[in-house]
Formats: sequence, C-alpha cells, structure tokens
Amino acid sequence: MTAAHPCSACQITGELLRGLLEKTAGQYEGVDFRTEALERPGDCARVDGLEVERLPAVIIDGEQVTAGGLLHRRQLARLIEERM
Repeated sequence: MTAAHPCSACQITGELLRGLLEKTAGQYEGVDFRTEALERPGDCARVDGLEVERLPAVIIDGEQVTAGGLLHRRQLARLIEERM
C-alpha cells in the first residue's frame, strides 16, 4: 500500500481525520492545521514530533498527543486550548 493507493482502512481513517480537522479549524483563527500522508511507514522518521510510530497521530506544537487513535472534536479542542 502507498499514499497513492491506500488500503480501505487508511482511506476511511484519513477521511475521518481530515473531517475532524476541517470542523475544528473553523473555530481557531491563526492556528495552522495540516495533514501529511506518508508514502510508506519508513517515512515516519521524517515527521517532526512523531515519537511513537502508530498512525494516525496528532502532533500539536511539535508534541505528539495521540498515537493510533482518532480524537473526538471536543478532545482535540481541549488539547488545542490547553496550548493557547
């Protein structure tokens, strides 16, 4: 599997994460939200702040706050607000 041809589980997870970020981003002006698709698992080493190589991962201000799970919108909002 590659970023160009992800498995169905990766597609679903990616869409869920992108939707979460889109809904949350509208609440925080000036906060930069982005997603990064890795071409292969070995590319984890090039992601700043990624310490535990379980995906999906959320990194805020260079600190990994999740590994291998999806957050609820309220959880993500709380993590962002704690760092503002």
